[in-house]
Amino acid sequence: MSQFVVRMNEWFFTQGLVGYKKILENYGEQVRTTEDGIIIEKKHLEQITDAFFHYYFKKYSVAEREEKKIRRLHKQFKNGDKGTKKEINTNLNEIKNKVKRDFSNSDEGKILIEVVDRYRKEKNYHPDMDQWLETFFEMLHKKDIDQKLTANFFKAVHLNPYFGQVSFLNWTNNKKSIDEQKEIFYQDFVLPVLEEFNIYFALEDKDEKQVMEILNKIESEHLKSLVRALKKQKVVDEMKEYIEENIHKCALSGFPIAIQNFEEKIFSPLALSVNKAINMTWNANGKQYLPISSLARLILFCSHAGATMSQGNSVFVYYAGSFDEIYQTNQFYSDMKSGDRTFDEIIFDLVREQKLRADFLERHYLIYEYTSEYQTKKTLLDYMVMTPHVAKLFLDHSNLFQNLYPSQKSEMVRLLLKGIDSKHYINRVLREKVKNLYSSYDVIQMILIRHLNQVYAKGDFMVDSKLQKSYIWALVKSAEEVRRQINNDKKAQGIAYRLLNAVRSNDKNTFMDTVMRTYISYDLEMPGLLLEALHEDKLDFATVGNAWIAGLISKSNNGNEVEEEETYHE
Repeated sequence: MSQFVVRMNEWFFTQGLVGYKKILENYGEQVRTTEDGIIIEKKHLEQITDAFFHYYFKKYSVAEREEKKIRRLHKQFKNGDKGTKKEINTNLNEIKNKVKRDFSNSDEGKILIEVVDRYRKEKNYHPDMDQWLETFFEMLHKKDIDQKLTANFFKAVHLNPYFGQVSFLNWTNNKKSIDEQKEIFYQDFVLPVLEEFNIYFALEDKDEKQVMEILNKIESEHLKSLVRALKKQKVVDEMKEYIEENIHKCALSGFPIAIQNFEEKIFSPLALSVNKAINMTWNANGKQYLPISSLARLILFCSHAGATMSQGNSVFVYYAGSFDEIYQTNQFYSDMKSGDRTFDEIIFDLVREQKLRADFLERHYLIYEYTSEYQTKKTLLDYMVMTPHVAKLFLDHSNLFQNLYPSQKSEMVRLLLKGIDSKHYINRVLREKVKNLYSSYDVIQMILIRHLNQVYAKGDFMVDSKLQKSYIWALVKSAEEVRRQINNDKKAQGIAYRLLNAVRSNDKNTFMDTVMRTYISYDLEMPGLLLEALHEDKLDFATVGNAWIAGLISKSNNGNEVEEEETYHE
């Protein structure tokens, strides 16, 4: 049986392996795996063309997406919201124009165009419009129409940024039928793999007659020079020796025949054109700088399916686990995202799902997020690391994040994953609270998150988190007492601004001088914990400063102080 084991490699190639397996299993085929990769079988290569299109037709069906959206808008219009009619008309007209380009002469196309025109002419709702829409949806779901519109969508929106205008993605092929586009895909991506497989396994079997029959049937242009060279050899052993000595192995899959380059058309986000990478080519010959096989090219063409699309970006989770574990993790992430959950919500769900693994808190999870624009040759790649201490924070203190506004929660999660100190972000948010005299409860939650992250980063997972949080609350409550004595918002604001500037510039002396003077002015005892601003044994300066300022302006919308979770007693 012709099969080849492909192991995980760079993260984007592993993403391709995940996509390859996802595409075939979505089609009903079982892809066998190894500890660190998958088994490529010839029978699957013969099915991948139909499986590929089936996956994208199912995932990005224009008919399903538009029906869901238009039904929602029509219900609002039916219930008296006339403002939605304009949006419905715009959506219907866009679909009509797309259908008109390719199906204006078909019965289904004519019916769809007719009912859209009827619906759009009406200004006020009447019952006949319900039936018009039902007819519209029925026509839109016709296989030929839905598949054509869906193909144009996923090619332009999802695959073009990854691969540009190669093969069936070229806009000149948009007018071709789906079967014609499948044939282009097969000729460009599948046939070369099958032919390389045939050459390799025939040589392994040492069947000279079979080898010559295969060489005489080769169609792939990039293999023609290899075919000529092999035909000059006298026996199979010499052919194998020629490949071993003159042909590179694939840098990604390890397949013995690698005649193609890892160029932009292979994977646009990270690859270069050969013309712009001469210094990176073998022997500076300007021809080959990272040899890959046709198999690797096909796998990389499946990479989009291996990622999860989130707000226009591709997201892939990678870590030192088995292939099956990485596959399941990304499958879980993708399933969660399909429910329109935000990035930070999915991260917390991912943590809870990964908790089932015994070594969860020993792993570093790499989260790659990137977007690419093929036309401008621009890629924005960001990678975030969910270290064991960050995972511990997410797992044990998710309640702290729930008390934040969505934008704050998202920003804090991203800063933690990127390993960026959130003190500057907290300072900016706190400054806004001071300016508008808003409640500082959410800022206190961010201060708690930052402090616990610092504690866990030292490797002490057994620390008493309640005690650690009580330090923050002690500072907040002490500052609240000072505010009550001041009893003047403007004056409290002035002190808070001065302290914010001191924290931002790391000016400990000014901070301590201002705080001490304030306590003395109102005949209050300054808690010893404030000395942490200087010593930084339990808390760092930014934590002490921001916590005290948050307490100084801790005023909720109804005039009550913030509600404390834990109380610290010196």
